[in-house]
Amino acid sequence: MILGDFSACIFMDGQELSEYDVVVSSTPTENRITCWIASAAGKKFGVRAKFLARQPSGALLTVFVDGIGRRPYVAPPGWIGMQDITHLSNSYVQRDFMFSQLELTDDDSMLDDRSANDIGQIVMEVVLGKYVMNEPVAGSQNANDRTLHVREGKVHERAKKACPHRVAFGEEVPNQEQASAFTIIRDNRPKTIFVFKYTRLDILQAMGLAPRTSIMADTETEIEDHNDDDEVMDGPDESLPSEDVKPLARIQELELELQRLRAQVEDRKPSLVKLEHGGSRRKPAVMEVIDLTED
Repeated sequence: MILGDFSACIFMDGQELSEYDVVVSSTPTENRITCWIASAAGKKFGVRAKFLARQPSGALLTVFVDGIGRRPYVAPPGWIGMQDITHLSNSYVQRDFMFSQLELTDDDSMLDDRSANDIGQIVMEVVLGKYVMNEPVAGSQNANDRTLHVREGKVHERAKKACPHRVAFGEEVPNQEQASAFTIIRDNRPKTIFVFKYTRLDILQAMGLAPRTSIMADTETEIEDHNDDDEVMDGPDESLPSEDVKPLARIQELELELQRLRAQVEDRKPSLVKLEHGGSRRKPAVMEVIDLTED
């Protein structure tokens, strides 16, 4: 997706994911663009950020996965290039982003866990401001601070998340990245925010957001043909689904419809401008790529 002088996308297995139901909204404090993507449990992913035009000031780029913020990148004034963000990190270790199955529980002690509200979204924020030297901070001598503490537990079933996935993190490995010597003092210009809502592809198809594959279309056509035959056949057809299979298929259909309705309730937004599918991304010109450093 492209918004103003910046673009962002999610990539998995080296390929940028298709974006569905793209909408744009603006307020005096932020410009926001939102879409849906198809997640896959067990797959690692990353956020690809691009600065398409030179900025007279510095920029702070921060990624949030299910509400968990990653240490921001700092871009100097005039920087143009691309940065892939693939992991959560601190000064000592890092863990790769990956999609995982969302586990539910009936433990009522989890009812007040507000962190579940952010599950299902990957957010990238760009803030502009004055590029200044960062004050040095001494490293922690506490060994417990040298690991990453993140929320990865179960979610209460009453949370009724429309997404069956969540973001998990890979094994801890040493972090080789150097901390930035600079930071940004934000000015009064609006933030630029990219929001990627994710769920399974079949749910996006059931919601009418993603096109159905040719295999699915052929299967539906075949089922319709069988239904047409049922109206003129006098006797039973052993090739038709058994009575045990039919209820299971109906249950799956109702579950997908329930997911679609929950997503609609969670996704209510005022005064949004909808973009045509595929019209939000363009290929930027070849740019010089300069390494970003972390704050």
